Amino acid sequence: MKKVLLLTALMSLGALAPAAAQFPPDSLVNLQVLPEDIGIRELINTMRGFATGLGVRCQHCHVGEEGMPLAEFDFPADEKPTKAKAREMLRMVQAINGEHLANLANRSDPPIEVTCATCHHGLNKPISLEDDLLHTHASEGVDATIARYRELREQYYGGWQYDFGIGTLNGVAEELGVQGHFDDGMALLDLSLEFDPENAFVYVARAQLMLRKGDRDVAIQNMERAVELSDNDPGMIRFLTQMRGNN
Repeated sequence: MKKVLLLTALMSLGALAPAAAQFPPDSLVNLQVLPEDIGIRELINTMRGFATGLGVRCQHCHVGEEGMPLAEFDFPADEKPTKAKAREMLRMVQAINGEHLANLANRSDPPIEVTCATCHHGLNKPISLEDDLLHTHASEGVDATIARYRELREQYYGGWQYDFGIGTLNGVAEELGVQGHFDDGMALLDLSLEFDPENAFVYVARAQLMLRKGDRDVAIQNMERAVELSDNDPGMIRFLTQMRGNN
């Protein structure tokens, strides 16, 4: 129950009263989701966890500007839509942890609970890299998609926000193949090879994409390279044999 209250605190950032023009304040006002008796220091600590979970700062939900003293923020104000969204997200987290997960049998000990970071992973909008790239392709095309990948990799590689493993670009390329964008899919697999030039599974993805396109010769060439890089993996050899047999 204590963890639920801590999660509830994350989005109650409007509870800090600015009237005394000090931070931390002496009292809290405009508490709509949090219990009225929550401690000020407890609230501040959980706000920091909230900011980390979403990769944001106080002004994301509250009236104030970057660099402004916290004592000058209007924390109780409800002007920003993000604050209303935050409260609804908190209610959702409470329901997941306090009702849905709590009713599961054979839970682990200690029980696993949902937090903001569970979905957001340090991002304001909790969207996967694969979905981000597919949305970019749908609206702006393959060149913009490649540029978007480079931009995000430069900014976030090594962090917890996005999965930059080969599975992501392979998955995007596969989906583009389903949509009939074979050349665009190959362009993304070329991008994957730029960062991991000797990964056998990228060549398998290229072979599968070319099979879908109907270019068996190129598919076989890529599968041969996959077998070579995998030190003659038996499964890849069987796939290559099947491809050759249907040639």
